[in-house]
Amino acid sequence: MSVAEIDLPRLIERFGSEDKCHAYLEEIRWPEGVECPRCQSKKISRITKRRQFDCDGCRYQFSVRVGTIFQDSKLPLWKWFLAVYMMGESKKGISANQLSRMLGVSYKTAWFLCHRIRSTMTDETGELLRGVVEADETYVGGKLSGFSSRKDSAAHRRDNKTVVFGIVYLTQGIA
Repeated sequence: MSVAEIDLPRLIERFGSEDKCHAYLEEIRWPEGVECPRCQSKKISRITKRRQFDCDGCRYQFSVRVGTIFQDSKLPLWKWFLAVYMMGESKKGISANQLSRMLGVSYKTAWFLCHRIRSTMTDETGELLRGVVEADETYVGGKLSGFSSRKDSAAHRRDNKTVVFGIVYLTQGIA
């Protein structure tokens, strides 16, 4: 199943529990096996009850959340996954108030989620996309008033609008 084929019921079925989310995140972060984020050692012990790892080399204890947008958050990963899905699928965006109502969290938590997710979506330090990439743009904003002819109006159509550009990266990796 590709990213384009994920809908809300499939998302909940696939990532509806904390264990499923942790397993998936571990799999995509460390496909070659868990590795310490500090010393890159592969000698790791699991602390199963706390969903953490203990590095046998430098004794650093960490979880799969370390170094991700999920770090320092006590919110369950399945709620994070739902929030990312909802924000990515909303054509006109989603407010923190709406996210708060839909996830059953406080406004402050929803605002934190929105801030972190949007910040990550604008991060330009990642790798260039390869494969099938779909892109589209639009102009967002109100109409200008006071133009007498259509020709004048057309010339100033984009003067008070903001360009919004979206990209979807289609991958075969999600099943």
